[in-house]
Amino acid sequence: MTIIARNLTRRFGDLTVVDSLSLSVVEGELFGLVGSDGAGKTTTLRMLAGVLDPSAGELNVLGRTFPAGAGGTRSHIGYMSQRFGLYPDLTVAENIRFYADIFGVGAAEFGERNERLLAFSGLAPFTARQAGRLSGGMKQKLGLCCALIHKPRLLLLDEPTNGVDPLSRRDFWRILRDLHVEGVTVVVATAYLDEAGRCDRVGLLHDGRLIACGTPAELTNGGTTSLEELVISKIGGEILPPFIKGESGGISSPSRKANPPQSFRPETGVPFVKGGSIEPPAVSLDKLTKRFDSFTAVDAISLTVPRGQIFGFLGPNGAGKSTTIRMLCGILPPTSGTGTVAGFTIADQPERIKENIGYMSQRFSLYEDLTVEENIAFYAGVYRLTGDKRRERSEWVIAMAGLAERRRSLAGELSGGWRQRLALGCAILHEPPIIFLDEPTSGVDPLSRRNFWDLIRSLADAGVTVFVTTHYMDEAEYCDRLALIYRGELVAVGTPEELKQARMTPGGPMPTLEDVFIGLIEERDTE
Repeated sequence: MTIIARNLTRRFGDLTVVDSLSLSVVEGELFGLVGSDGAGKTTTLRMLAGVLDPSAGELNVLGRTFPAGAGGTRSHIGYMSQRFGLYPDLTVAENIRFYADIFGVGAAEFGERNERLLAFSGLAPFTARQAGRLSGGMKQKLGLCCALIHKPRLLLLDEPTNGVDPLSRRDFWRILRDLHVEGVTVVVATAYLDEAGRCDRVGLLHDGRLIACGTPAELTNGGTTSLEELVISKIGGEILPPFIKGESGGISSPSRKANPPQSFRPETGVPFVKGGSIEPPAVSLDKLTKRFDSFTAVDAISLTVPRGQIFGFLGPNGAGKSTTIRMLCGILPPTSGTGTVAGFTIADQPERIKENIGYMSQRFSLYEDLTVEENIAFYAGVYRLTGDKRRERSEWVIAMAGLAERRRSLAGELSGGWRQRLALGCAILHEPPIIFLDEPTSGVDPLSRRNFWDLIRSLADAGVTVFVTTHYMDEAEYCDRLALIYRGELVAVGTPEELKQARMTPGGPMPTLEDVFIGLIEERDTE
């Protein structure tokens, strides 16, 4: 056995994070850990890596008893944490070389592995760029490269594909399967249940306890249920709203609670009538461009988003999604082109735009050393809310986020799902007509993601325009319209059904959005 844990326990003060965990992982196995936010996945991996001592129980890794034998074993363990330690002032190439030197990778092995990893990650054109100047997703992929630059006996990965686009996720799992075939034992914590389904066995953690363990086939009764339904049923959550299975077997967008009081043609972007008057679109772009020195990050994008729509913005890491959103939010001035957001021009009225939008960035945008209430109070001050309105909206955010019992908890102590809902609440505290969400559910567990999208749909039903980026293709299905950006250029725009039908071969099955995403990108790469 590569890993044997018996009654493994870890406490932080009075809080028990891992509670009497017993499991074993055989040599060469690909073992998946899934569970809700705060279930104990990260703490478990840290104990397996020898960087955190257990409070009680027994642990044996690679034939050595931990924690006493951890020192002589770490060189045979590869561990990638959620916050992988990159050096922002070093280039991509220098970061990879640094970790290769730490693990004693020889010149011949380094050359082969380095070339392969740079190809899979798409980082080959960026080897001279400093890590601190990479997008969030590209940093994650560089972290993967650094973790995989040597071949360990045991590889521990804590949600390694968080914020990574579907094409890169697919390529990453190809490399992982190759390592698996070569006999490397892999334990991976993941929020993507399609990834968990690729593992030899899966363990489901909840409140620090292992509540289910087995092969994907065993856990899903031979495929009669799904891993997602298993996770939700085991951790005690109601599926709200229900997913509706389309004819293709994919997930289609749930119906809205009520039809918004408006009439418009989404494909044309023609201004629509609401309450008897003509209103302009929420977002209108004409050849919007952003260059950084000689690099064109966003290349002449033209786009219209009607009011009250959920608009999805898709693309690989580094495609220009976040740069576009930062221009739309008045944070970054465009190099050329024109555009309006909420009726204000991007180039000339950025401060007016900021007053009329909500923005939730990829990175947690709150203050971790402030409590829930203190964060809300801070943003209420920023948005100049006073008196009864301030109290009313503050209590609304706490209720919406389900944080009534955690209002005095530090934001940094909240699990990912709680933090995301708090961040959304602070972003819409002032009731803006448009909100921009940049990968809002990255790394959040399936139940929290469903609840989060229930909130998004409720906002859209109330007439709020939601502009969202995501790497989860099931989430993209919930959008009214989608746009795919690649290398700064707009590649495709349409409803989810339109995009899938356009890629459908005569007489063939309906493709998934992931098939559409990957197919369009691969076509562009071959042009």
